Amino acid sequence: MMAIKAARAFTGRPKIVKIEGAYHGSYDFAEVSLDSSPANWGDLPRSTPYARGTPRGVLEDVIAVPFNETEALRAVFAAEGETIAAVLIDPMPNRAGLIPARRDYLQTMVEIAHAAGALVIFDEVISFRLGWSGAQGLWGIEPDLTALGKIIGGGFPVGAVGGRAAIMAVFDPTSGKPALPHGGTFTANPVTMRAGLASMQALTKESFAHLNRLGALLRDGVTASFERHGLAGQCVGLGSLFKVHFTSHPVTDYRSVYPGQAERAKFDAFHKGLLGRGVLSASYGLFALSTPMTEADAGAILQAIDQTLGDIAAQS
Repeated sequence: MMAIKAARAFTGRPKIVKIEGAYHGSYDFAEVSLDSSPANWGDLPRSTPYARGTPRGVLEDVIAVPFNETEALRAVFAAEGETIAAVLIDPMPNRAGLIPARRDYLQTMVEIAHAAGALVIFDEVISFRLGWSGAQGLWGIEPDLTALGKIIGGGFPVGAVGGRAAIMAVFDPTSGKPALPHGGTFTANPVTMRAGLASMQALTKESFAHLNRLGALLRDGVTASFERHGLAGQCVGLGSLFKVHFTSHPVTDYRSVYPGQAERAKFDAFHKGLLGRGVLSASYGLFALSTPMTEADAGAILQAIDQTLGDIAAQS
């Protein structure tokens, strides 16, 4: 929310561009087109409300685009570039499939946005766990603003936004009321700050390498398990994150992984089957690894996944 508001305050423009199906928190503008469905799909992603009662003005100021499609970005900026404050993107959007963005797509996004006087916001609330410098470090991309959360709080509620000094100056109160006032009940909570510092100090380059090894081991193992049981499915992700999809067709964006009734039934069976075997995943197939995990833990997780996929195959 604060990153979007900062982009508006800095550019003086109202609109943002976001990826269809991507989750960015509970701010009205960030929720647009979070759960669009075949019932309201058009030829191009259209801005659809997530919550009942969403004002029409919110929908008019958010432009949803498909993931990893450069030409869609070009078309949007050609039509409305002078009104766009920023492009908001998660480099590996969980709700939109957990598919890594292409580096050339992100680089072109920065070029298109800057040419129009707009900013690029990276939502690294989740993807910051991918490496020592987050996803932007892995891809070698420099966004104008970055939103952070989750792991930077060491398990406590936390959120942060940072960026180029000229843009962050919109928060500066030293000369009177800033362009964007910011405060809150939980701002700079000391317990969160201490826990977050401890967490960041524990996330060494060696720990990231360890997580990368475990992630690769599990992604490869899940892929092999799908093949062994003759099930349509695949495993995607990067680093310490991986996600299961019960589909064999190419996974490219939110629409390509939108589950039908049969896929939803498999996800339900998959989630409950894993719970029964002592493994907690998200109900939609997301797994997140942590630094205390060992290769033995990864093997136990993989065994539980293989057994659960075997049960699903037997019932198919």
